[in-house]
Amino acid sequence: MDGNQNQPDRVPKDQALVIAELRQQLARYEESVVGGPAQQEGDDDLINLREYWQVLVRRKWTIVLTMCLLVVASGVASLMMTPVYRATAVIQIERESGKVLDFESVTAEEAVNANDFYQTQYELLRSRSLARRVIDSLGISESALSEAGEDTGVVSSLISSVRGWLTGSDSSAEETPSDIESLFLENLTVQPVRNSRLVRVHYDTTEPSEAALIANTLTDEYVAMNLERRFDASTYAKEFLEERIQQVRADLEDSERELVQYSQERGIINQEDRLGILTDKLREMNVAVVAVEAERLEAESQYQEMLGASTNNLAQMLDSPVVQNLKSQKSELESEYKELLKVFKPAYPRMQRLQERIAQVDADIEGEISQIRGGVQVRYQAKLREEAKLQESIAGTQQQILDLQARSTDFQTLKREVDTNRELYDGLLQRMKEVGVAAGVSTNNISIVDSAQVPRHKFKPNLTLNVLIALTLGLFLGILLAFLFESLDDSIKSAEELEKLVGKPVLGVVPRLKVAESSATSMSALYAHENPTSAVAEAYRSLRTALMFSTENGAPKVMHVTSVSQAEGKSTTAVSTAINLAQNGASVLLVDADLRNPSLHRVFKLPNDSGLSNYLTSEQKPADVTRPTDIKGLFVITSGHLPPNPAELLSSGKMVDLKNLASKRFDYVVIDCPPLLGLADAVILADLSDATLLVAAAKSTRSKALEAGIKRLRQHARSNIIGTVLTKFDLEKAGMGYGYGYEYQYSYGPSTTGGSRRQPA
Repeated sequence: MDGNQNQPDRVPKDQALVIAELRQQLARYEESVVGGPAQQEGDDDLINLREYWQVLVRRKWTIVLTMCLLVVASGVASLMMTPVYRATAVIQIERESGKVLDFESVTAEEAVNANDFYQTQYELLRSRSLARRVIDSLGISESALSEAGEDTGVVSSLISSVRGWLTGSDSSAEETPSDIESLFLENLTVQPVRNSRLVRVHYDTTEPSEAALIANTLTDEYVAMNLERRFDASTYAKEFLEERIQQVRADLEDSERELVQYSQERGIINQEDRLGILTDKLREMNVAVVAVEAERLEAESQYQEMLGASTNNLAQMLDSPVVQNLKSQKSELESEYKELLKVFKPAYPRMQRLQERIAQVDADIEGEISQIRGGVQVRYQAKLREEAKLQESIAGTQQQILDLQARSTDFQTLKREVDTNRELYDGLLQRMKEVGVAAGVSTNNISIVDSAQVPRHKFKPNLTLNVLIALTLGLFLGILLAFLFESLDDSIKSAEELEKLVGKPVLGVVPRLKVAESSATSMSALYAHENPTSAVAEAYRSLRTALMFSTENGAPKVMHVTSVSQAEGKSTTAVSTAINLAQNGASVLLVDADLRNPSLHRVFKLPNDSGLSNYLTSEQKPADVTRPTDIKGLFVITSGHLPPNPAELLSSGKMVDLKNLASKRFDYVVIDCPPLLGLADAVILADLSDATLLVAAAKSTRSKALEAGIKRLRQHARSNIIGTVLTKFDLEKAGMGYGYGYEYQYSYGPSTTGGSRRQPA
């Protein structure tokens, strides 16, 4: 097909892989045209692990180099460090000491399920005061501590810090060594045992025996210091309580004396009972007034209803059995009267008697209603009087209570003061006796489980551990650097990235030519034509097929090929697309509209003395500037002489006439345009064309520049971007980023294996 004469029996392996994967690219494009957008929206929320793996593969040498540097630095630093020995003592810290006496301790105890107590003990083990006690007890010199804690460099310090973080040990020295206590604490490590009450106390030094001696002395001094703190606290509490008891006793005697004197002067005797009786009475009266008020509101509501309602609608009348009985009698008499009226006249004696009886019943009803109205009014007035009486009684009782409280205000104040002083005195006296007894009990909540032994092996430097830590740190740091470099690199790297950025399908992916392949032909733009079995040729044939499915009517009639910047392969794409369309049996016109840096006359080795610019600036006809090529069905209009005003020429009416005429005479018109950014030519030509094919070069086109170019096309022209083409794609460096997980090998001609033409790679 398409002029594939003298084809080799088999294409190279990497090219065959690209051919097969380009076919998968075409199938993927067809799926995206049919129903892809909805599926893509759902896939955006998923984490693309394959994409992360591609980043790591692309930046593998950054990761490896970082790991090697840290491992080498760690090994050198470990070999240069002075050997250090560690002695370890184990102590047990209880939250409370043994309860010999059931008295509360003077020192503060830990709350249930709280970590404050143990954190306090850990800080006491790291305290400067405890360090000073050990130093004075053993007579340690500052020079010995400096020798034990000397460092060998920045790298070893970093490794030591990371190792402490990974192993869970807590570094005790956070301040710059400025005195002997700080130097001592730099070599001390307090390590709590998880899920227990045990604590390991480590001490590091260059002398094994000295490390064990210091660790044991530290635990002994810690136990002694804890006992001293308890004893000192009890002694101080006892002295403080004795002073307070004397002062409180004097205050109690004075307050009692004032209370007795005030009671005698006012003649106050047991007024609490009287006040309680009045209070209970007031409470009962308040309850009664609430009930009476509710009844009064009910009576008032009935009274208001009686005043506003008619006689027949009065609620009490409707509920009265007498009224209802009388109404029933009246109804019966009226029914009888109506029946007799059909026979007798109203003047008939029997009819007159019925009228008299009806009138009598009406009179009885009116009398009963009058009695009901009177009863409602009387009940309402009675409830008003009852409520008023209760309010007067409540007011009198309240006044009695207020008078009694006013007379006893000072008495209550003096009595409360006496009660408070008595309670305080009793409590202090009881507490002083407890402290006096508890001070003689020397129980401790800290005990030594294991004493420190003289270490036989050095603790650090641990070459294996340091190298493993450096290796792990280098791996993490290398991965971070890889993603950092990847984030700083905003170039287009894959078809998926290009598709997400533009929002249009990638119609073709063109692999990068190798150096040997690009030098094998004079013009790389004709490489696909001259090498029809190559991966590049197959890529452009796939592009042609994708263009056939890009619209309902097939490939666009007038197609505009452009890129964001120069050297991205737009001219090669325009030439290859036009050639493939012509080889498919169509008549194609290829127009070099790049009036600033034309190239098509060099590609096809045509003279450029007459071309598009000559047609736009003179009276030449389109047929005069259209030249045939060696490819059947392909015609070219070169750029002609370079004009000083390309944008004005391309926006003229003659350019529109040329486009209309070409679309009538040729099946397809392919326009090779200059880049988008910085020039207005591509925007003008996009407005004239039916569709725009945007070309981007892998690892070259910047995403920001591409976004700016697309924004410019959509804002300043009625462009129809049907898709994109990714050129110069390096399959070897991209790893699995190009394909979709399929690895096939396809060969032209008869199979060498005697079987299928499609073989696994």
